[in-house]
Amino acid sequence: MPLYLGIDGGGTKTECVVGDETSVLGRFTAGTSKIQRVGRDAATNSLRAAIQGALYAAGRSRDEVVHSCAGYAGASQAEVRQWLAETMAEFVPGGLTVVGDHTIAHEAAFKGGPGVLVIAGTGSIAFGRNEREQGARAGGWGPVISDEGSGEWIGRAATAACLRAFDAGTATSIMVRVLNTWRVSTREDIIRLVNSYPLPNFAALFPQVLAAADEGDTLAREILARAGNELAQLALIVIRKLWPSDIPVTIAASGGVVSNSTLVRQAMHNAIRAERKAARFDESPIDPTEGALYLARHAPPDARP
Repeated sequence: MPLYLGIDGGGTKTECVVGDETSVLGRFTAGTSKIQRVGRDAATNSLRAAIQGALYAAGRSRDEVVHSCAGYAGASQAEVRQWLAETMAEFVPGGLTVVGDHTIAHEAAFKGGPGVLVIAGTGSIAFGRNEREQGARAGGWGPVISDEGSGEWIGRAATAACLRAFDAGTATSIMVRVLNTWRVSTREDIIRLVNSYPLPNFAALFPQVLAAADEGDTLAREILARAGNELAQLALIVIRKLWPSDIPVTIAASGGVVSNSTLVRQAMHNAIRAERKAARFDESPIDPTEGALYLARHAPPDARP
């Protein structure tokens, strides 16, 4: 029986599921395979581990794979697509479909139907498709100039805010948390890190901001509320393009930021509803790998070997 692979290559982890025509047979999670973050060698090792682990969990052979779908942030970049094509050809036979991570997550959330998906993990993006199958996106242009409301954005905002608090002579627990997370000792160390290359892992600060907010840190709560508002603005750009009038639109969200922070979700919902009162929010769990698996199973015949 032919096998299909669905792969979600995120900024913090790589997930792979193996399935036949109807069932999921195995899955495995490895480290990130985002080449922009860890380089080609480490990314290749993570992708290999995810595929081999999923096949082992399924008790099946790589030779049975007829098609794979890989959803990756940055999939529109030639370097990413070339690396995936070369690497997947080494690991498994069969055809390959490469799409953005937002595409597989939208498929998982809406099963081909209309709606808007907001992704906020290490990076962020909003992507929607309406009843006429017209699509639109907003954000997702990378951490330096975009990825608003993401873990990376929250980490950058937290670092800037704790330095501003130092300038103003106000107290925040975020400073100590930044020092501990990056394993440095002084404010000067933080300044050196954020102004050097490679840049520190800003997304690693998100759990610390979340913990500070849970303990009542006002600055941390403000940052998370701002993140929610930024995500709402991305969603609203997409909604305005695809649904010009205020009709019911379903919005779903995925990624570690929205799944772990009630404050972010509530701020996002409030900001969207302030403009679109008919908006509906679906908070069902989303598994992007199942969207990738669906696309692998339904790849056009000419995309298969």
